[in-house]
Amino acid sequence: MSLTIECQERDHQVVVVEIRGEITFENSDLLRDKINELSDQGKSRLVIDLANLKYMSSAGMGVLVHGLKKTRQGQGDLRLAHLSPKMRRVFLITQFTHHFAVYTSLEEAIQSFAKSATGEKPFPSPS
Repeated sequence: MSLTIECQERDHQVVVVEIRGEITFENSDLLRDKINELSDQGKSRLVIDLANLKYMSSAGMGVLVHGLKKTRQGQGDLRLAHLSPKMRRVFLITQFTHHFAVYTSLEEAIQSFAKSATGEKPFPSPS
């Protein structure tokens, strides 16, 4: 299965990056390049929508860490939406949940940027 990446600008200067398919060692550079391109354009508020993600290798996890660092360097953040139960378990085991804000819906993730701009706590309570 291949990897498809689509981007859409939304409210609060947020770019939603929709992932479809699988992120593997062979194609993870596609996502890294997209994150770098967005960062170079000054877009540092990213929500990665994983609703249609079928599989992610450790290379994909590394790209997410790269994206988190890149967006925070630009005074933004990278947040995740629609993490599957299987991926949520992987994130808990690897303690990625300590670094990434994970939301159950895309709208909640987008709105979290509005809350962080007003001083409200941007991260959801641990579940």
